[in-house]
Amino acid sequence: MIRCVVVAGLLTGSAGLADPPKFSEGGFLFSVMYGPGIWGFNRTLLAEQVGAGNADLFIADAVTSHTVSLRAGYNILGHASLGVDFSATGWDVSMANRGGGGFVTGYLAWHPLELVWMKKEQRPIGLDVSTMFGVGYGIMGENRGMDGLVLQWGFNADYFFARYFGVGLFAKGTFLQWDKFYIDYNGRDLPGNTVPVPRGTGGSFWTLGISLTFRAGN
Repeated sequence: MIRCVVVAGLLTGSAGLADPPKFSEGGFLFSVMYGPGIWGFNRTLLAEQVGAGNADLFIADAVTSHTVSLRAGYNILGHASLGVDFSATGWDVSMANRGGGGFVTGYLAWHPLELVWMKKEQRPIGLDVSTMFGVGYGIMGENRGMDGLVLQWGFNADYFFARYFGVGLFAKGTFLQWDKFYIDYNGRDLPGNTVPVPRGTGGSFWTLGISLTFRAGN
């Protein structure tokens, strides 16, 4: 008898785990994302403000490399999410003059599929897609460097194979509105080291890849 109760409990728990989330009830989301990070800059615009030599050294430092993003947010009734997104990329990590960059943004995301199934208590499949917009701060450098305001846009497609876990694909663009250029990136606080860049960089950073999402709530 006890054995039958235990088996029944395990089967019930497994069935609940396999059910899609009840997206319309909202919940907390935490995602880990991984993929390559690709830089792009307007060399002409940057050279006009900091000089051709500095611009070329800065752009040469910006190489495609591994990128990891962490995202935490709260979904409101399946329609929208508010949260924080952090991304980091690095290269030459074993070297003394290792380079890299990072961004932290607050974001708002829209989940359009909730409009499709808003009259259903539960979606027939565990699919969710979203598009997000964020604003925050970013920094990058190795020999030369820059930092300042960034704007962000992204797209996610996630399939929840269990109520609390999902896997997906993502693409995210970070648009650099940086206004400070550092002649010596490792000595950012040195007097005379900072060159103002009032016209910005005209640059961007793109990353795309795979994601793993944990969902807390129904």
